[in-house]
Amino acid sequence: MSIVVESLDDLRRDVAPDDVTLKTARERRDDALDGAKQHPGVARGYNSGSIAHATANSDTDADCGIVLDRRVWPELGPDGDGVGPCDVVEEVRCRVRSHLQETYASVTTRLTTKRAIQLRFHDPLANETDPSVDLIVGLQREDGGLWIPNLETDSWDASDPIQHTELLTGPPKALRVLRARVIRIAKCWNIQYAEPGLCSFNVEALALPCVTEEMDVATGLVEFFGHAATDVARRNTPDPADVSQPIKLKIDRQVMVDRLECAARLMQDALDHDDDEHAARTILADLFWKHLDPPAGTSSKAAWAHTLRTGNTGVRMGAGLSLGTSGTPIKTTRSFGDGTG
Repeated sequence: MSIVVESLDDLRRDVAPDDVTLKTARERRDDALDGAKQHPGVARGYNSGSIAHATANSDTDADCGIVLDRRVWPELGPDGDGVGPCDVVEEVRCRVRSHLQETYASVTTRLTTKRAIQLRFHDPLANETDPSVDLIVGLQREDGGLWIPNLETDSWDASDPIQHTELLTGPPKALRVLRARVIRIAKCWNIQYAEPGLCSFNVEALALPCVTEEMDVATGLVEFFGHAATDVARRNTPDPADVSQPIKLKIDRQVMVDRLECAARLMQDALDHDDDEHAARTILADLFWKHLDPPAGTSSKAAWAHTLRTGNTGVRMGAGLSLGTSGTPIKTTRSFGDGTG
């Protein structure tokens, strides 16, 4: 197997949530959805988010929603009499809480800042994770997709989380699996920064048009970073379902482009050195500095970061960065940070 692909597969497995955590998150999500479906006038329920898309790493809080039947709720939404979501969302919150308390004695609920009913269970697993559930009360749109709550303004925004899940989980299986792996590793790269530039769904949306089943995961990441750098440079990422507004960046656009361009160069550089294990692993450690350790004796920013993590007092900072007492300069790749990470 390719050294680069093997290293990326190791990284993906290291950050994967364990089976018990995923099982618990799904069970809690299903129980919450069962309670929400008992509310009058619910047409159907759905699963969404990273767990439903098979792209979860540490983001193991489960997402789901219900869709209200317009025939029962004709007054709601822009396609009806313009009534906002706040009252019905509160009604669903109370119903779900009552339903869950029969099984989860410590469950608490709250409304998030903008959209969801958040359910916290206060019952940590042995690995100290305690998956929560976010549930959205949606309303079918006449033009397709859903109206979802904007609780800040008691209004509705257009979205289509159901189609998002269909796009990310549809056949063929080989493409679905490959894309999910590329997304999980890209998300892992993104959240290394103290201020990540992309939300989780933005990573997913950027991967949809550029990852094809003919690729391996390493080539998929080269394509992802290159495509994302070009696309982000000119616009906010369009909604893959073409229903909601484009996805906004979380940081300055040029900073995000610089990060993506640097990541693309490093990923390609790693592939170009795939016949040299030391070089390939050194480059990958620069790209995934919080997750991959560089080979012993490597003079790089990744090696410096590893030394800091392990508490080696030989690290010093002067006019530039150097390792140990040798004064060997650290190479000037920007993957470790661009002044904002």
